This record gives sequence, structure tokens and C-alpha cells, in this order.
Amino acid sequence: MGTINNSGELAEILVGSWLVYQITGSPWQVALVGLSRTIAMCTLSLYAGALGDRLDKRHIMIGAHIVGTLAMGFLLLELTLGSIEPWHIFLASALKGGTRSFDNTSRRAMLFEVVGKRKLVEAISLEHIGFSSGLIVGPLLVGTLIEITNSATGVYTMLCAFYALNGVSAYLLKVDGKSKSRTTQKIFQSIKDGITHAYNSQAIRATLTATIIMNVLFQYQLYIPIIAEDHLNVGPGLMGLLASADGIGKISGSFMMGFLGYKIKRHGRIFWLGSFGLAMSLLAFSLSPWYILSFATLLCLGLFQIGFSTMQSSIILMASPSELHSRISGAQQLAVGTGALGAVELGSMAKLLNSVTAALSVNALSVALLLIAIWIFMPGLKQDLGSSSQNRL
Repeated sequence: MGTINNSGELAEILVGSWLVYQITGSPWQVALVGLSRTIAMCTLSLYAGALGDRLDKRHIMIGAHIVGTLAMGFLLLELTLGSIEPWHIFLASALKGGTRSFDNTSRRAMLFEVVGKRKLVEAISLEHIGFSSGLIVGPLLVGTLIEITNSATGVYTMLCAFYALNGVSAYLLKVDGKSKSRTTQKIFQSIKDGITHAYNSQAIRATLTATIIMNVLFQYQLYIPIIAEDHLNVGPGLMGLLASADGIGKISGSFMMGFLGYKIKRHGRIFWLGSFGLAMSLLAFSLSPWYILSFATLLCLGLFQIGFSTMQSSIILMASPSELHSRISGAQQLAVGTGALGAVELGSMAKLLNSVTAALSVNALSVALLLIAIWIFMPGLKQDLGSSSQNRL
């Protein structure tokens, strides 16, 4: 399910960015693909988390995938009729961003209820293997289909099938998605309690601060079609291969994390090192003049991203009580949703500097400096969340 879902997520971002760039030739309008998606996710994430602590999480996931299927069907219809416009893509991206907030908060909270604290890192690593496989499969399918057909119609047909299959998979899950301690509070009070806990926990507060920085300044995927075409001078096929490179790195990192997960106690330190490695990999990617080097730097980027993303979710779930998991995951999605600002910032920076790669370099250096400040002034990432002092990493 994770492989199919992430294949669809990245394929949708990639084909949407490619299609808008073909229609408009504007990096700024490409940025609006990410902006519309993440604004919707950011707006709904806290509500989605509160709802997940009240309703059956499995039903929420099913509903999210139904809406996603309809959004992709709308774009397929417009393409078939020959009336596709950029705002159609922005609208569908917003709908998909909204459904992602509901799907992610419910799925991640349900994962903790199934495996518990002891096996959480291994479970999230296994989940990331599925997601990372999707990061490889999705872009390769997009590049291949566009190369063969010179059209996005085949990609959107595939996306409709992917999201429909996800909905069926969620329906067939043999898991009780109902919270074991369902709240009877008013929903806004419920949201407030989640935010209060996130702020009061040093570990969660530091993690979410770093997450906001990473997402605001790390919107490189939107611009892979532009870098591939204008900077590296390759076609859609090699563009798809390039976009899959970080997925290959993530799979390697996920296997390593899965094998070592039970030994990890210093989750915050691995989270910080993964974040810093991401910044350095992005800087190298932005400076690369050759396709093979660009591929290698994105491979390293994916490897470091596992340390960032696996520990991000682990810290947030381990540092919060189970009855707040969906709401804390909602706060996490809100932090991720700040990427909407990053899409605007990077588009504006690229326009100002007249270079996407120069804008990526500035962002990578900014991330590195801010991460150093977080490590010095926010001690929450230095906390030991493990239950044992042995076998530390």
C-alpha cells in the first residue's frame, strides 16, 4: 500500500510540474503546484489529527483515497477534452494535499497502536522501504509514459488506478482503526490539547522546528523537470530516472535503519545528522554540472533522508501519549505543510537570481546554518527517548 501510495504521490507532483512547465514555461507557476498542495495539507492537518482520535482511522483513509481518485479523474477528463489549464492542476493538487493530511495522520497513529514503542523504528523503516520503492517506481513510470506518448494522459490514467487501489487496500485492512481512548472533548479543545503537548515537549518542539525549516527550504523535487531539461539537457526518460535517485538511497537507508532500529536510543542525534546530511547533499546537487554527479548526490540525499524522516516520526510518537497520537501527527503534518511557503520562496528566489540551481544553493546553506543553531539552542534533540542505556548509537 505504501509503495503504491508514494508512487502515486511523487508521480503526481512530477507530472503536474512537467505539465505546468510545458503549458507556461514559468518556474513560478511550477511553484504553485506545490503551493496549492501544501496549503491544503497545512490548513486541514490539525483538524485531520483531531478527527483521527475520534473516528475509525481506516474509514478516514478510505475516504481520502476516494477523493484522490476523483481529483485525478478530473484532470484526466480535462486532458482528454483538450481543455487542461494550469488552474485545473492547482485545484487537483489542493484536493490531493487535503486528502494526504487525513491519510497520513490516521495511518501513522494506527502504526504505533499495532507495533508499540519497542518496534516503532523498525516498523517505520519498513514503511519507508515501501514508500522509497514508490519514489523509484513513480518517476520512472512518469518519465517512460511521457517519453512514449509525449502526453500526460497515460500518467493520470495510472494515478486514477493507483488511488482507487489504495482505497480498496485500506478497506481490506484487518486492523481496528478506532482509538482505544476516544476523546469526548469539543474538537477545537482537542486540537488545542495536541498543540499544547507538542509545544511543552522539548523533544517534539525541537523536532517540529527542524521539520519546518527543512520543508520551507527544501522544495527541490518540484524543480527536477526544470533542472533536467534546462541545466542537465536530458529528456523525460532520464528526468524520471534522476527523480528516482533519492528513492534508491532511501531504500538502502531504510534497510540499514530496520536492522539497527532496536539499538537506537539517541533518536534526536540521528535526526539532526540526517537533516544536516540532507542540506549538504542538496548543496552538492545544486552545484553539479553533470548528470551522473547529480544522480549520485540525490542518491546520498535519499540515504540521509531516512535518518531525518524515520527519526522525525519516531520522536513525535515516542514523546507523546497514545491518546494524542493522531493530534500530534496532525501537528507534524502542519509542520510539513509549511512547505507551501518554501514553494513560494524558492520560486521567488529562482526568479530573483534567474537560476533554479543558485536558489537551491542558497537554501541548502541556510538549512545548514539553522540546523547548527537548533543543535546549540534547543536541547530537546539531545534527550534519550529509549528505555535502556545499552547499545546506544
